[in-house]
Amino acid sequence: MGLRLELDIMSTNPSDHRAQDLLRYARSLGASLAGIASREAVQSSRSYVACGLGPWPQNARAILVLGLAHPADQPRLDWWDGLQGTPGNRTLMRISKQIIEWLRPELGVAARDIPYRMEKGGIFLKDAAVHAGLGVIGKNNLLITPPFGPRVRLRALFLDRDLEPARPLEYAPCMACEAPCIRACPQKAFPQGIYERSLCSRQMDRDVARRKPAPEPAPGEPQRGWIHYCRRCELACPAGWADRA
Repeated sequence: MGLRLELDIMSTNPSDHRAQDLLRYARSLGASLAGIASREAVQSSRSYVACGLGPWPQNARAILVLGLAHPADQPRLDWWDGLQGTPGNRTLMRISKQIIEWLRPELGVAARDIPYRMEKGGIFLKDAAVHAGLGVIGKNNLLITPPFGPRVRLRALFLDRDLEPARPLEYAPCMACEAPCIRACPQKAFPQGIYERSLCSRQMDRDVARRKPAPEPAPGEPQRGWIHYCRRCELACPAGWADRA
């Protein structure tokens, strides 16, 4: 870590300095993780190659990926209430808005928030996070990060400048793992160890059908029902758990 910081200080590349300033600012606003990926790297990732999605905005040169830790003792961060998603997503939206307002006057970079949903112009966030150096895709088909395992919520912004991107991590949390995440799945969505989206979707449909009222709504939270989506594979994963400290 000391060597990396020394190299950052010695760098004379303005893109390098702007990238580091941006990442520091994102973390100061409450992002648990932040990283930058290049447009080319994300568009060449396996999900984009497989799905062949349409073109991005012409001025989108890089992607800032933000991560918010989702500890096991804060389940309502991921409870879906229909008001712009979840409390965790709204926290990330607030951070994104503050970054957008700060970027142009401070670093001369324009940014735009990327919707969470693919049908509204979103991107493959897990692939982008891998190329932003935040983690790797695990056996459970989730992004696994060194500090928090898969217990992280993501959001991203398009940037109109080529800022210094991160390198994918050399991190292999699943290599010697006995995959308790796969055994924990109530729908057995990993036949032969391969993730099957349709089986996972079956559980999500059941979660929607079991919409529940919030037991004790916090100030400002809606009184209507919440959807408690399954997190069993996340919570069974032994990686990370820095949020327990």
